[in-house]
Amino acid sequence: MSDTQKTWIGFLFVFLLGCILFSLHGKSGLTQDGTDFTLYAAFDKSDGLMNGADVRMAGLKVGHVVSQHFTDGYRIKVELALDKKYALPVDSSVTIETDGILGAKHIEIVPGADEEIMESGDTFGYTQDVLILNDLLEKMTSYLRSKKENSDEKESD
Repeated sequence: MSDTQKTWIGFLFVFLLGCILFSLHGKSGLTQDGTDFTLYAAFDKSDGLMNGADVRMAGLKVGHVVSQHFTDGYRIKVELALDKKYALPVDSSVTIETDGILGAKHIEIVPGADEEIMESGDTFGYTQDVLILNDLLEKMTSYLRSKKENSDEKESD
């Protein structure tokens, strides 16, 4: 293969990579005409949640994560941009969930039943932190060990 062919292949690769990145960047925002509004949620852990991650309701994307930062109490305050067409009751809750076992993290909103609707700048009152697979495995292992120790004690009696 000649140097000219290698150069053209390199340019083609960079061009295609640029097109893919541009396409992904263009889909990351909701609207550009100001029809989105901001809500906040506070979590003890946001392990693996990234800025730009989806915010979903019933599995459908309704927004994205704008930013994350520590509060004075060392909780994580997550800023969410949602489309205004989704009116959320004030007793709605949010959880950090994972796509599959090892997939990307996203925010899932569970709408409440209150008649009062959240406004831009409000904070969700009900949140659930991300479930970390390693923590879950540790709890299961600890539980099984305690069950085994209890059964061993009963057998020795």
